[in-house]
Amino acid sequence: MGDSIGERVFPVRTLPFQERNGFLPLVTQFVGKSLHKIRPSRNSGVSIARELALRVLRMVRSGRHAETALNSVLQAENPSPEDRRLVTELIYGVLRWRSRLDSVIDRCLNKPEKKLHPLVLEILRVAVYQIIFLDRIPYHAVVHQAVNQVKNRLGIRVSAFANALLMKVLQKKDALDPFPCRESDSLATYYSHPEWLVQRWLRDFGYDASRRMLIANNSRSPLVFRVNRIRILPDELFAFLMNHGIEAIPTFPEPDAFAIPDAGGPVWLIPGYEEGLFTVQESSSQLIAPLVGALAGERILDACAAPGGKTSYIAALVQNNARIVATDSNLIRLKETEQNLNRLGVACVEFRLGDVTNRPFVLSLGTFDRILVDAPCSNLGVLRHNPEVKYRIREQDLGFFSQVQLRILKTVSNALRPGGKLVYSVCTTSREETTRVVTEFLEKSPEYEIEPIKDHEVHSIGFVGGDGFMRTFPSTGQKLVDGFFAARVMKSRKMCE
Repeated sequence: MGDSIGERVFPVRTLPFQERNGFLPLVTQFVGKSLHKIRPSRNSGVSIARELALRVLRMVRSGRHAETALNSVLQAENPSPEDRRLVTELIYGVLRWRSRLDSVIDRCLNKPEKKLHPLVLEILRVAVYQIIFLDRIPYHAVVHQAVNQVKNRLGIRVSAFANALLMKVLQKKDALDPFPCRESDSLATYYSHPEWLVQRWLRDFGYDASRRMLIANNSRSPLVFRVNRIRILPDELFAFLMNHGIEAIPTFPEPDAFAIPDAGGPVWLIPGYEEGLFTVQESSSQLIAPLVGALAGERILDACAAPGGKTSYIAALVQNNARIVATDSNLIRLKETEQNLNRLGVACVEFRLGDVTNRPFVLSLGTFDRILVDAPCSNLGVLRHNPEVKYRIREQDLGFFSQVQLRILKTVSNALRPGGKLVYSVCTTSREETTRVVTEFLEKSPEYEIEPIKDHEVHSIGFVGGDGFMRTFPSTGQKLVDGFFAARVMKSRKMCE
């Protein structure tokens, strides 16, 4: 995780709310199952940005990942840069703050226990998000657009209900959206996180740290890149981008990480991207590959390689002078990884399709000097980039992930030669998937021992604990990082003799 393209948004500010007078009849009789019987009518009087946002949100509701759905719609429709930015802002804004938006909407209903038609609810969420968080579009235009969207699909009577509700939000926004108290249910609703997760954080980290993580998870995600040293050095790349009118700003962890405040379009249109001069990789993700400590000439396994960000970084660290095997159980993702690495000029990787929980498959790969297990996980550390995960993950899922992770770790470790080193990493903060997995693995595998990670290896004091594990937590500020965990173990020569 942490290697995805992510979203690009424009900066916004919130204006002081001004009271507006208006008639506020709540037409609650138009909520519920009856709306499903109304056929959508032909669209008119609605902006392309709002229509595309609604389409993507419906795709996310059906189970698609937000980034994948957004990219597919933007590529198909190719909207203007302004519409592209607004669509992205609306989608990720609604997903970040969905529970809070729903709470505002519920407070406007005479019978909040009745369910709104899914289309009406999505349209209202977008409008309420704009009213609470944005000011670029006048409020009367926001309401007009939303009402037209409802009318085009569900008829004039339902649009009257939508109009009445949004007018009430305009009039009573402050009362409908109060600041949360310190209780878990209030924090969970306001910051739009599952309550079980908020309760865990309050128990484990306290109120102040928990609130900081909640705020960080709802912050706009910057797009962070990594210089591809196979192709170019940092200073050369920054000069190249400057010559094309693009400012690249070094960011954590320097010197290979940088951000572009305003790329002006999709990432693949940035000069140098198609040539493989750089790749998208978030800050915390860039900390993992160097921990492997790969040396020239070694045989290295990346056991869960897709989408290839860490694989390509390992190749860059050894300047293509190693024998790397990259595996994944998904053929499409493995092919995409191969294409991405070809773009970056990675020429030392063999791609193998297979399940790394399958012992015969792992043993067929041979033995390795170094292994990276960047295991599938709950993604609780990267909610900033994948806000839809907040509404899908359940507490009991953590146990399932930890079982899979432990099975991968046990199976893959069989391919490590005596004296070799293995790095286990996940982009999550739960104990089940981090320390408990490593502890249980070590208890049942006495031939392995911890090789502590050092502060200088992760460019920061405070990321490494007394147990030698690396932990980062969602934060804002100069070192804007996501929630990652890494542990490094070494296979004892003596125990294997």
